[in-house]
Amino acid sequence: MSGIEKEIQEIIEYKKRHENDDIYYKEIIKNKLINNKKIIYSLNNSDLDPDCPADYVGENILPYYLIVDAQSKTQNYICFETSFNEISRHNDIMKIGQIIFYVICDNRNIYDKTFGIARHDLLSALIIDEFNWTNMFGTQIKLISDRPMALDYYYVGRTLIFEQTTTNSIVKNNKVINSTPVRK
Repeated sequence: MSGIEKEIQEIIEYKKRHENDDIYYKEIIKNKLINNKKIIYSLNNSDLDPDCPADYVGENILPYYLIVDAQSKTQNYICFETSFNEISRHNDIMKIGQIIFYVICDNRNIYDKTFGIARHDLLSALIIDEFNWTNMFGTQIKLISDRPMALDYYYVGRTLIFEQTTTNSIVKNNKVINSTPVRK
């Protein structure tokens, strides 16, 4: 393996290592979303094959919150972000993490006639069912906010925020590096 190939492989490995929580969490989230057939079906993208759910990443499933301003075709999105912005004052080994989903649906097909449910509510319910009270990131996550939103005249959606208490970057090269005692 050449030097550049080795460097590329090391970068690809970030998705599997717990050293960068943002990349690690987003890889887990992406895989959970694309492996949920109900979510893929409910995104309602007739241009993509539901049997190839990885194709939805970058098209309907976005690991960031940004969509193109002008859309010529009807699109529905699940955008997600992670945030680790609070460290406990009494325990610097733990931090508060949030997983934020933005479910954004085009009003041209907002109502899912098959199920009789507004699409943004349906997708949000499926995400909550997939993620709430699970331990997929190592500690339990719970839904702390579920709010409707209107982006503009063409898009409506919901914002879901899940929260957890998790370790504060105590791993480096798959070894625990922070063994600071917990202050009481």
